[in-house]
Amino acid sequence: MAFKHWPGVRDARFALKISRYLRGARKRRPDLDWDEFLRVARQFKSDDMGSFPERGFLYQLAAEAPVDAQVVEIGSWMGASTCFLAAGLKGPAAKVYAVDNFQGLSMCGEDVTWYQRHFRKLGTNSTLEIFQTNFAALGLTPRAEPVVSDSAAAAQALAAKRGTIDLIFIDGDHSYEGCKADITAWLPFVRPGGVMAFHDFGSRASGVTQAIFETIKAGRFAEIVGVANTIIAFRL
Repeated sequence: MAFKHWPGVRDARFALKISRYLRGARKRRPDLDWDEFLRVARQFKSDDMGSFPERGFLYQLAAEAPVDAQVVEIGSWMGASTCFLAAGLKGPAAKVYAVDNFQGLSMCGEDVTWYQRHFRKLGTNSTLEIFQTNFAALGLTPRAEPVVSDSAAAAQALAAKRGTIDLIFIDGDHSYEGCKADITAWLPFVRPGGVMAFHDFGSRASGVTQAIFETIKAGRFAEIVGVANTIIAFRL
């Protein structure tokens, strides 16, 4: 185990980084409950798949959504980003529909190798139980509904919700074809004035960036809501 992953070292690094982030976050957005953000962050302090600015931005987007907002996430893995979204929501009927096969299957070959390596470490072939455990530990289970499915099939299953979703976060198949298909399938679900956000914009996943640029050029987004590292969000 690398030195930085030793429990004591990891905890010290987490405490230093989160305190630095929260000092700035509380100044920028004093209206948000950053203690709740910290509570969720502690649950995922050993998870390195998202930065504090990215997760803080997701938390902010959810907090800015209407009371009882309906959210869809494409690609949930173990539920870290899903929990930050759920924690930011308001109202007893607010819910995140977490679309994932929870098996790491992807059209992008590089992703497949990455997921296979992590599944070997986890000793399982599905992250659904881990996802559910994380939500239960945080008391957020009522705000999440796992949709165990690929993206296209989920869009058909949830067809009745077209035009009613307040926020969609796409972090699924990172190939160009996969991201383009997700955009095509899920854009009709966003209500007027709602938000669609993406992970890995401008990253090594060039297909994601290409698919987003094509959608911008086609005039499908009304405005940019914001950017945090590789997360970009648009209002429709």
